[in-house]
Amino acid sequence: MEIIMSNFIGNVLKLVSGSVAAQILGILLVPIVTRIYSPDDMGVFQLFVAVSGILVIFSTFSYQFAIMLPKSEEDSANVFFLSSILVTFISLLTAVAVIIFPEDIEHIIEYIFHTKGSSKYLIYLPVIVFFNGLFFVQNYWLSRKLRFGVVAGSRVLNALSTKVLQLIPLWTASPLGLIAGYTLGYGLADLAMLKGVKEDLTVFKKVSVKKMKEMAIEYKNFPLFSSWSTLANTISPQVPTFLLAYFYSTTVVGYFSLANQVVNMPMGLVGTAIQQVFFQKISEVKNGNSSGDMKAIVSEVYKKLILIGIFPMILLLILGEEIFTFAFGKNWYIAGTYVKILVPFIFLVFLALPISTLYSIFDKQKVWFTYSTALLISRFVALAIGGIYAKSAEFSLCLFSFTGVIFALWNNAYLLNLVGISKRESLEILIKYTTIGVVISIPLILLETLSANFYIIMLAAIIITPIYYGIALRDDPAFKKLLSAFLVNIKNRT
Repeated sequence: MEIIMSNFIGNVLKLVSGSVAAQILGILLVPIVTRIYSPDDMGVFQLFVAVSGILVIFSTFSYQFAIMLPKSEEDSANVFFLSSILVTFISLLTAVAVIIFPEDIEHIIEYIFHTKGSSKYLIYLPVIVFFNGLFFVQNYWLSRKLRFGVVAGSRVLNALSTKVLQLIPLWTASPLGLIAGYTLGYGLADLAMLKGVKEDLTVFKKVSVKKMKEMAIEYKNFPLFSSWSTLANTISPQVPTFLLAYFYSTTVVGYFSLANQVVNMPMGLVGTAIQQVFFQKISEVKNGNSSGDMKAIVSEVYKKLILIGIFPMILLLILGEEIFTFAFGKNWYIAGTYVKILVPFIFLVFLALPISTLYSIFDKQKVWFTYSTALLISRFVALAIGGIYAKSAEFSLCLFSFTGVIFALWNNAYLLNLVGISKRESLEILIKYTTIGVVISIPLILLETLSANFYIIMLAAIIITPIYYGIALRDDPAFKKLLSAFLVNIKNRT
C-alpha cells in the first residue's frame, strides 16, 4: 500500500509541480488583467466561455472518459480517434451556424443577456470548441500512458499563455482581448500535447472504422448518460452566468467570474491533477492490472483534499473583500463579497472533484445523470427565485451556494460509500481539520472584528498559515512526505 501511494503521490507531483514558477506567474498576472479589463468586459467574456463550454461537452459525446477503461491499447486508441473525429465534426457544425446565422444568434443573445455587439466574437466559437475538445481528448490519452509530465507542461502553457496573450497590445481592452487570448492559449496547449501523443503512432496505425464502431457501441453509456451528466455539471456552474446576466447585468457576471476564477484556479489545479492520477490508478486496480486496496486509496486521497483545502477557505471567509481590493483594485471589492458566499460550496466541490471518477469506475453513469440533472434544476430554481423576488445579486448567490452545499454533501457521501467508507468516518475527518483551522484562525477573526490595518491582518495570516499546516502535518506523516517531495521537486526545477 505504501508503494502504491508513493507512486500515486509522484504522479500527482508531476501534474501539480511541473514548471511551478510559470504556474505562479500565471496566477500573478490576474491582478494585471483586472486592471486592464472592466467587470463588464469580464462578464461578456464569461458568457462566451459558458456557451463554448456547453458546446465542448457535446463535441466529444463524453467518449474521452472511456479512453482510460479498455484493457488493450488498440481499443483505447480507437476510442481516442472516435473522440477526436466527433470534436472535429461538432466544431465544423458550429462554424456553419455562426457563419450563416450570425445576426439571428446575436438577437437571441441580446434578448436573453441584454448585451450588444456579440456577433464579432462568434467566429472564435468553433475554434475554441475544437481546441478545447482536443485538449480533453489528448489529456485522457496521455494520462493513460502515464505521461503526466506532458499533461502538466501543457496545462501550465495553457494557463500562462492565455494570461500573457490577454495582456499584449495586439487588441484594445475589450472582450475581444480576453476571448482571443483564451482561444490561442488552448491552441498552444494542444500543440504541446500533440508531441506526446505522436509517440504512439504505432498503435494508432491499428485504428479502423470497424473497431471505432465497436467501441462506440461498447461504451454507449457515456454518450447516453455521461454526456448529459457532464453537460448538466457544465451548465450548473454556468447557471449564475446566464441568470445573473438576465436578472442583473454583465458587470455582476464579471464580479462573479473573478470570484469563481480566483478560488477555482489554485484549487482546480490541485484537484484536477489528483483526479487524473486517481482515475488512472483506480482504473488499474479495478481491472486487476494493479494491486491495492481501493478503499484505502480513496480514503487517503479524501483526507489529503480536506487537509489542503480547508484553511485557505477559512482565510477567504474572513478576508474576502480585503484580499480582492488589495489584489485586483477597488473596482473588484464586490467580487470579494461574492467569494465569501461561494467558499463553502467551492470547498465541497473541490473534495468531490477527484473522487467523482468513481461514477465511471463503478458504472454508475445513471446515478450521476440523475444527480447532475437534479442539481441543475435546483440551482436554476434557486437563482430564479432570487432574481424574481430579490433585487440583490448577493441574495441570489446565497441561495445558489446553499443549494450547492446540500447536493455536494450528498454526492460526497454517496461516492465514499461506493468503496465502503462510512459517513461517520468522512464527517469526523472533516470536523477535525475544520476545527483546527477555525481555532488557529481566531487571531485573524479578532483582528478583522477590531478593524485592524489590512497589512497587519495579512502579516498575521502569513504567520498562521505554516502553523496550521505544521500541526496538520504532525498528525499526517504521509502528507508530510508529499510536501517534502513537492519542495524538492520545485528546487530541482528552479
